[in-house]
Amino acid sequence: MAGRSIKEYVFRKGAMKHAPVSGTFELTPRCNLNCKMCYIHMTEKEQRQAGKELTTEEWLELGRQAVDQGMIYLLLTGGEPLIRPDFCEIYTEMVRMGVVVSVNTNGILINDEILKCFCQCRPEAVNITLYGMSEETYGTVCGNTNGFEKAINGIHMLKKAGIRVCLNTTFVRYNQKDMDAIIDFAKEEKLPVRMAAYLFPPVRNGHEDNKDGIYLDPCEQGIAGAYFDSRTMEPEKLQKRQKYIKESIAKNEALAFETDEMICKASSCMAGRGAFWISWNGCMYPCGMLPCYSVDLKETDFGSAWQQMGELAKGILLPPECTTCKYKGICPSCAAVSWSVNGASTRVSKNLCRRTEAYVTAFL
Repeated sequence: MAGRSIKEYVFRKGAMKHAPVSGTFELTPRCNLNCKMCYIHMTEKEQRQAGKELTTEEWLELGRQAVDQGMIYLLLTGGEPLIRPDFCEIYTEMVRMGVVVSVNTNGILINDEILKCFCQCRPEAVNITLYGMSEETYGTVCGNTNGFEKAINGIHMLKKAGIRVCLNTTFVRYNQKDMDAIIDFAKEEKLPVRMAAYLFPPVRNGHEDNKDGIYLDPCEQGIAGAYFDSRTMEPEKLQKRQKYIKESIAKNEALAFETDEMICKASSCMAGRGAFWISWNGCMYPCGMLPCYSVDLKETDFGSAWQQMGELAKGILLPPECTTCKYKGICPSCAAVSWSVNGASTRVSKNLCRRTEAYVTAFL
């Protein structure tokens, strides 16, 4: 068993035994970009008004406690994590604890110091989000026309050093035109690229949702997702995916479901079962999109917080409609999606239903 299969095995075992094998440290809500669709971004002033970021030592102490409890994989994210002057110290010490670390970044702040840090203690991957393929698009979406060139330069620096790079992208109304260019760039650079399946509203920073009408409507999202997948999947994988979707729909249509509480709880999600998220100000969540379930780590230790998280996670239910839908297994529905849109995990997101139906129709 190698690579991804080992990780999936560890995740399954972690969820079964309620061991926190996978963690996310959200080092800061601050960022050097100002993307209109970001769910967490705060200005420095907004962040100071909202609270203090955890210090270097507080992050490292939480890391030690998490490792003692079983953490194996860690994602460092933000905001933009590289904006913190102590990023390299936090990153290096976590790797030295034996943790497999990945980093989410926009790539703009990759420099010789960061590169040296990654070369000395290699990450599992550096995930760079590309918001477009021109200065114009970066200016419109991110408020920074210089971001594009710096992000591309960061990608090339990492590649040249042999650091594994994965590309992420999110499509909204103002950068959808760049989709083909981003895919072509990924293929030319021989880099994996994935598209965000769903845009969470800014539930944690108090900003206006869908500012300036930037989101694509649900049907547009589904069609864009289908096109993206058809262009990025290898022919054999594409055929398998199409076959799976057809068989899954046929199977679910033929089943007679019972919508009881046990079915509603059934989920492959790791949140609160084998995975956790710690926010910039020291709150533990099952995932970053479920801040309604939180434990303040300034008031308790990691182990106690994780046990509380397990109890809280028992109350995270899926919408009954989702558990009996013919698109079950295809739709990215989860408790966090329903909560972020409707304020309750058990209320189905009709827009997500529309998005999934449009995706399936376009993909097949």
